[in-house]
Order: sequence, then structure tokens, then C-alpha cells
Amino acid sequence: MQISQEQYNKLPERLQKHFNHGNFHCTLKPIALMEYLIKMVTPKGGIVLDPFMGSGSTGCACVKNGFDFIGIELDADYCKIAEARINAFKKEPEQLMI
Repeated sequence: MQISQEQYNKLPERLQKHFNHGNFHCTLKPIALMEYLIKMVTPKGGIVLDPFMGSGSTGCACVKNGFDFIGIELDADYCKIAEARINAFKKEPEQLMI
């Protein structure tokens, strides 16, 4: 998945070298997979909890499908990445799908 220049610029400098304008989180999940899993187990109007949010794939899937989302992440740098991805996904979901 490619991230926008704006998202890349928001990354802490120590992470920019690892991203090279792409998302290379060590356990990155395809948004389509997360959509499938969310739809399978979450009732309409439900809230999805992701206690290990990472770079926010589950949050992006929730935005696309109209679910509320609570994400928890220990690493503040990944919180920034997830926030940037989810906010960007709200604006242009089709261009950000992986």
C-alpha cells in the first residue's frame, strides 16, 4: 500500500527510512481481509475493538463499512501512522485499498 506524501511527511523521521513512501508494518493485513472478518463477526451498528492496531488496516476496513472503531496501540509512532491512514481512507477509500 502506498501512502500519500502528506502521510509520509507526518511520520517520525526514524520511521520514514523504513517506509520509503509505502506501508511496511511487519504484520500488515490487507484491508479486504479485515473487511471480510469484520463483516463475519460484527453485528450491524457494532463496534470493532482492535487491541493491537499497528498501522490501522482494521480501522480502514471499519471506515469503509460504516462500523465504529476503537484502536489501541502501544507504539506512539504506529498510532500516528494508523491515524494518517484512517483519516486518508475517509477521504479517498478506493485509492487506498490494498
